[in-house]
Amino acid sequence: MQNENNIAKIAQAVASANASNNEVAPQFVGLLATLKEEKASEDFTLKHGVQHASTRDIEDETNGWKPSEEIDFDQDENLVDMDSVSVTMREVFES
Repeated sequence: MQNENNIAKIAQAVASANASNNEVAPQFVGLLATLKEEKASEDFTLKHGVQHASTRDIEDETNGWKPSEEIDFDQDENLVDMDSVSVTMREVFES
């Protein structure tokens, strides 16, 4: 029963798409352009290998990445109680 409903919905979607000449709804035009760009990039990478990062790629990765204070990556080491660590692990930390 569920499969029949799914098939009917798929048939309805195909008929609707064919009736509108497979045009994309206006609210999805930007998404379609982005997806086409990503697909073209993937195809290029598969065909030619890794590409260098563009300015846009770097900006996308660093957008919002501005720490307000310097991050202390060793801070968690200060929170470890070395007395509660097993002897084996203590040797790893101390060596």
